[in-house]
Amino acid sequence: MKRIVSGTVLAFLLIGMLTLAFNIQPVKASGTIYIRADGSVDPNTAPIHRDGDLYTLTDDIFSDADGIVIERNNMTLDGAGHTVQGSGAWYSRGVSLSGRRNVTIKGFKIKGFTEGIRLYTASNNSIYGNNVTNNEYGITLEHSSINNSIRGNNVINNKWWGINLYSSSINNSIAGNNVTNNWKDGISLDMSSSNNSIYRNNVTNNGYAIRLWYSPNNSIVGNNITNSEYGISLEFSTNNSIIRNNITNNWVGISLLSYSSYNRLVNNTASNNGDKGILLGNSNNNLLSSNIASNTNYGIELSGSSDNVLVSNTASNNRWSGISLWNSNSNVIYHNNFVDNIGWQAYLPTYPKSYNNTWDDGYPYGGNYWSDYTGVDVKRGPNQDFHGSDGIGDTPYIIDANNTDHYPLMNPYGAPPLPTYSLTITTTVGGTTNPAPGTYSYTANSAVQVTAIPNSNYLFHHWELDSINVGSANPYTVLMDTNHLLKAVFSPISPPKPPVGGYSVTIEGYTPAQPLTSYIALAAFLMTAFTIARRKTHKRTK
Repeated sequence: MKRIVSGTVLAFLLIGMLTLAFNIQPVKASGTIYIRADGSVDPNTAPIHRDGDLYTLTDDIFSDADGIVIERNNMTLDGAGHTVQGSGAWYSRGVSLSGRRNVTIKGFKIKGFTEGIRLYTASNNSIYGNNVTNNEYGITLEHSSINNSIRGNNVINNKWWGINLYSSSINNSIAGNNVTNNWKDGISLDMSSSNNSIYRNNVTNNGYAIRLWYSPNNSIVGNNITNSEYGISLEFSTNNSIIRNNITNNWVGISLLSYSSYNRLVNNTASNNGDKGILLGNSNNNLLSSNIASNTNYGIELSGSSDNVLVSNTASNNRWSGISLWNSNSNVIYHNNFVDNIGWQAYLPTYPKSYNNTWDDGYPYGGNYWSDYTGVDVKRGPNQDFHGSDGIGDTPYIIDANNTDHYPLMNPYGAPPLPTYSLTITTTVGGTTNPAPGTYSYTANSAVQVTAIPNSNYLFHHWELDSINVGSANPYTVLMDTNHLLKAVFSPISPPKPPVGGYSVTIEGYTPAQPLTSYIALAAFLMTAFTIARRKTHKRTK
């Protein structure tokens, strides 16, 4: 009996020791916690401390329904680094409010809900410094307009979207968030979400990093977007501004699709993307300015897109083409740099054709820079028929039978201008040159051909380059590696002098003994005598 009692006591002691060693505590699911309109916390046993308008979580919460529901305006709810854990129950929310204003939600770890944080018909609220992870949807604003702010949150590993604005407009801002590994959209604006701003977010490893659908008049500025299927994608969305975003290592960098028109893409970098840097598909009247599209298959592609303006962009080192146009007409494309693209600088398939595209801004503003252009620049003017460099190639750049850059640039647009040197051409008496004598300015290292043209009774003799005789090759080519003075030297054609003793004449094999000078003198004497005799006869007749 003693042995049985001793064994039982020992077993209980071991169980107690193991319980203490592993700190085994049962987890009990709570219901929803409410912060009521009167400021009270319901239930009052919830781990929330109130200090006036500040409510602070004092412990973690596990809920099999909604986590915390806010029914009060003008307050701050601080998670203080604690976790609100959901059970995965359908349509549960970690923290939610409806119809509220001036509420701040900060410092939470929220996971395991349908929606991590949800605002509905709310205004002037702030969501910042939260970790919202492993929910179906991260942070949602629905029908919430006017000055809501979502900033500085980590929104990670949510199944559908990270941050979503649905029919939410007017100065809502999404700024400084880390939005990562969300399966569908990192940040999305849907159904007429307008006049909002998305700026300085890090968005990586999402399906669509930033996606707008039927959403006009928004600003997407200064975001860093990487490793997603689509970087920035607009569908049926107009009048948006996409500015200074860095978009790398995605499948498509920026895409404007499905009648997304009157948008502005300015100063974006779309580099090292898999298939396309910038894509316009069935989207018209957009402005693309000062963007970089490099190191992808197709730098810039227009498909079924017309009346767009592409100015000051750079498409470089792309594997198939710098720019390609498919059935895209009446676009204006100038002051762009197409550099070292491997397949084509510009690709326009024979079918479907693209017509009436303008590839230059006329003279003297010029067209585009093409790194494979082989022309020279020693002429200037609208017809490139005056001497002197003007930074524009003397011959057009032919893209295809329907597309020509009439004024290709000799230097990348926006780069410092190439140095120029002056060539001063002079002549001696007896001729001129082409170009005519004068001073001309030429781009450094230009090869300028000058031709000497003698007058009648003169011969071209030699050139003097910077006072050094450089020979009589005509025309002469001057390499413009510094300022030069080129002089054409001419000499008169002199009549031949008679030899000493005069000339002799052979008439039918007979050579007179008297020199030719004697006959010339005799002829002159006879002519003089004849003239005097004629004058005397004329007087007698009178």
